[in-house]
Amino acid sequence: MKALLAVLLSTATLLVAAQGTQGYVVDGSGQIVKTGSGLCLHNGSYTAADAVKGCDPVPAAPAAKPTPVTLSADVLFAFDSAELTAAGKKALDALVAQIGGSVIIVGHTDRIGTAEYNKKLSDARARSVASYLGTKTKADYAVGGVGFTQPSGKTSQCKGPINAKLIACLAPDRRVVITIIK
Repeated sequence: MKALLAVLLSTATLLVAAQGTQGYVVDGSGQIVKTGSGLCLHNGSYTAADAVKGCDPVPAAPAAKPTPVTLSADVLFAFDSAELTAAGKKALDALVAQIGGSVIIVGHTDRIGTAEYNKKLSDARARSVASYLGTKTKADYAVGGVGFTQPSGKTSQCKGPINAKLIACLAPDRRVVITIIK
């Protein structure tokens, strides 16, 4: 009897590998063998990674990591302003369908001006975006500005007196980052 059981189990183990049901005992037709109470039989190589829905709890897929959306402040606002432009509203309208749950909005500025002034401007820009989106969605908004403390990393070559050329060069630093959390 033990010999017959050993032969059956070794045959079942070979079928497991052949049928793609690694970790389970399968019958001759490739179906996972269940006990009289409906429990699936594991073989000696079973690990949680082998779990099959309907037999064992299947680990949930990891939650998708939110991807921040960066919008140029020059699209959203005029230079040195926190009032949304028509183009800015259109850009935000394109995001509305993606928004659910919670949204984090962070305003950024370039290095022109004082730290205090730029912190206030970046806060005002983030609040302006949240206020506009709040008229379109029921999401929860976390809002703040970081001034010029987190440059884009694309403006290290920008030098010279404050003029149109420098303002244009620093444009990548002026942005609003929107992170949508489902």
